Amino acid sequence: MSRLWAFFAGVWLVGSCLPQAAESALPIPRFTDISVEAGLRVSHLSSPEKRYVIESMSGGVGFIDCDNDGKLDIITINGSSVDRYRQGGDPMITLYHQEAGLKFRDITAEAGLTTRGWGMGVAVADFDNDGWEDIYVTGYGGNVLYRNLGNCKFQDVTEKAGLRVGGFSAGAAWGDYDRDGNVDLFVPRYVVVDIHNLPAFGSDAKTCRFRGVPVQCGPWGLPGESDFLFHNRGNGTFEDVSKKAGVDDPEHRYGLQGVWADYDNDGWPDLYVTNDGNANYLYHN
Repeated sequence: MSRLWAFFAGVWLVGSCLPQAAESALPIPRFTDISVEAGLRVSHLSSPEKRYVIESMSGGVGFIDCDNDGKLDIITINGSSVDRYRQGGDPMITLYHQEAGLKFRDITAEAGLTTRGWGMGVAVADFDNDGWEDIYVTGYGGNVLYRNLGNCKFQDVTEKAGLRVGGFSAGAAWGDYDRDGNVDLFVPRYVVVDIHNLPAFGSDAKTCRFRGVPVQCGPWGLPGESDFLFHNRGNGTFEDVSKKAGVDDPEHRYGLQGVWADYDNDGWPDLYVTNDGNANYLYHN
């Protein structure tokens, strides 16, 4: 009996290993950095010292087919620095159009993407249902909504849409939370930062030092920001429904990014929000 059991155990072990062996035999994907050859040459702006919490953020990237040619174009966030922002900031994004042979061309200026500031993140969606993908850029001091007029020509419609926001926005997420056919916009915000009165590096023994080593101040010790949910009215304007929808974050946690998904398959998009150094939020719709 013991020999019979040992036989079946051996067969089971061999059988259980077969799928793993087959799986391990699959080729491992290999990636090669072709950014320079592809023409993605604009450097991200940042301060190497990272003396302030605002200089530790930014670096978003997104894909868009801005002329509906079936090839994805690339949006990169430019960032800035405290000194540069105080002097007017930098163009918040760079748009690369995909040419033939996996080559990209910087079309930022000709596309009309010239608003200056301190870019942090980007979200792409066709908010007005005209068949052209639009761009929402988050940042410090104010966000920007670019409407795609067609063939990669954009217009800044932020003020008309009511989406400037202000404060310190890290990310953003489009989603049709009420299923009316118009994508709505969620914008989490991070910390309150006064660019003209920044806490000095290592100045506070409790929140600006790590095990006695001076570090940048924040996010701990800095007040957090509220979050926003904007309902798309379908006429090019948006309504702030954050508090009414229960997603305004009255605790002012350090919001980073939101993601829409129907996690319980009830047909309604739910919202997951990541917060820096605090518990995240899962909002059931």
